[in-house]
Amino acid sequence: MSLDHIFRNARIAGREGETRDIGIKDGRFAAIEVKIEAYAPSEDLGGRLVVPGFCETHIHLDKSCLLGRCTCEKGTLDEAIAAVAAAKKTFTEEDVYARATRTLEKAIVQGTQCMRTHVEVDPRIGLTSVRALLKLRQAYAWAIDLKLCVFPQEGLLDDPGCEEIMVEALEMGCDVVGGAPYMDKDSHGQIARIFELAQRYD
Repeated sequence: MSLDHIFRNARIAGREGETRDIGIKDGRFAAIEVKIEAYAPSEDLGGRLVVPGFCETHIHLDKSCLLGRCTCEKGTLDEAIAAVAAAKKTFTEEDVYARATRTLEKAIVQGTQCMRTHVEVDPRIGLTSVRALLKLRQAYAWAIDLKLCVFPQEGLLDDPGCEEIMVEALEMGCDVVGGAPYMDKDSHGQIARIFELAQRYD
């Protein structure tokens, strides 16, 4: 068996009391055995536990690392949305990329291998955050599977022009579409429209 690397004496969940060797080929698990009889660079894990990578299912990379720019005295959702809406006026593609990179690198170092991030669009910020996060996804594809969920944080039906920007974001490569029905007067109408977009871009 030809392997690139072997992790020896790994503890695997569900196999208490015994260790296994894990053989790696082309960046993937190629063998898990009590003892792999092959030559490859190896590392003795000394019985340490090997687990799958973490998956972050809900994060907002475009709004990460904003503590110095946003203040919330009441701690309410409405206050937070208003504070971020004001801060978004200063967002640039470079700024979003830099802040998101800091957060993404921290997640990767802690073992996160997949992540779904929401990314806001509206007629005021346009596609600034989308462009930044699409570049980030490409730059870190070697380390993490990053999915982008485009959504209308400040409303869809009550925010003229937002839907066109969402469609453009989906056509640029955003993976999924999300909603914020609590932001529109017709919340059911927004939900219906979001599902229509999701079906069209599935």
